[in-house]
Parts: sequence; C-alpha cells; structure tokens
Amino acid sequence: MHQTKIPVWIEMNTAITEEDETEHTTLRAAGTYSAKGGLTVVSFTEESEEVADTKTMITISADKVSIKRSGGFDMKQVFVKNQPTENVYRHPYGTMHMETSTHAMTFSPLAADSPAELTISYTVTLNQVQSRKHALTLRVQEESNG
Repeated sequence: MHQTKIPVWIEMNTAITEEDETEHTTLRAAGTYSAKGGLTVVSFTEESEEVADTKTMITISADKVSIKRSGGFDMKQVFVKNQPTENVYRHPYGTMHMETSTHAMTFSPLAADSPAELTISYTVTLNQVQSRKHALTLRVQEESNG
C-alpha cells in the first residue's frame, strides 16, 4: 500500500550560536508530508537567488532524524541523540567535513488539529576546528482546503 503525500506548509527556524553571537534564519516553503510504519518523511524545495534550488528531504524515525539536501549544495546530516555522526558538506565554494553531536530531539506528528513539530538541539564541528551550537525547529501544517 502506497502512503499518500499530504500537501503542507513548512516553516524551519534555525538559531546558530558561535561564541556569543547568534544568527537566526527562517525558511518557509510548500512541501509534502507522509507517515507510515513509524517513519515520517517531509520534503520541500528551498529556492535561492545565490545558488541552484535545493531539494530537502527530512526522514524521522523514533531514534534518528536524517536531513538530505541536494541541488545548490549536497549534504546528508544524521541526528542520533548522544551519538556523534559525520558527513561531508559540498557547496559551490568547496567541501567541508561535518561532525554533528545531537543533544536533544523531540517530534510530534501531524494531527487533524495540530501541526507536526520537530526540534533538534545539536553542535556542529566543521573541519575538526569550528564548533557552533544549533537549534532547529521544523513546523509542518497541512494546507487548508479552501
């Protein structure tokens, strides 16, 4: 049986702290949401004027979240609480080694009366040198029918 992809509105907020400065970004996009057998998938496209559009797919399970991005830049970032993960981040300006240490993750699935919400608190170390604290909140709201 094929799971239906539900059209949704997505808002992704990130806060990145380096030393005593925090940078906040908000991304809003239309996308799709599907859930089956303990696995939730959220997909959307980030539009950019600087680089090619980037397709993003977020896969959520009970103990792991993975974010795969391709297009303007390529990256697969995996979040497992209290377990460091590594990947390579490729963008137009070069390649960087990324180590992600996940401190906390929570997920509430999409319901008829409430949006889905994913929160992740983590630290990223780039090229074994530069560490920054990240807070990500993803909200997914079903498109209204009218």
